Amino acid sequence: MYMVKKLVDKWYKKNQEWCDRGERKNWGERTVVFESWEEFQKKIGKYAGGLVSPGGAASMLGVNRSYISQLEKEGKITVFRIWEEDIDWDSLPFWIKAIFPKREMYGFITADEVERVRAAMIKKAEDKIKRLQDKVLKSIEEDERHGRKK
Repeated sequence: MYMVKKLVDKWYKKNQEWCDRGERKNWGERTVVFESWEEFQKKIGKYAGGLVSPGGAASMLGVNRSYISQLEKEGKITVFRIWEEDIDWDSLPFWIKAIFPKREMYGFITADEVERVRAAMIKKAEDKIKRLQDKVLKSIEEDERHGRKK
């Protein structure tokens, strides 16, 4: 049992950079990464505007979680990512270690950022509605000009 634990720990240490890179490929240029909660608290503190999880942001915007991930990857929103080793790794059975990550990743988005994205989504929808209305009006005018009735 001890030998298996050593092998799993050794594999994780050897592949930790590879595991972390897999997560990082989904981050955009505006993703801010903290190595611990302490570092996050020191730099960000209690953000006055509030922080929400990516799932909470998706709910506030009426979109799915993957859209939030897409916005992060494209660098359109700022996401604070915090690595946390909150698991007592040594007390876990070896078979759990093989399927669970050693470090957990938490993500937060400011409520102000969510509101900014919401405003941009509304503006985009309004612009689309305006274009469609203009297209319909143009079509009606053209039909009237040619004597066609709808």
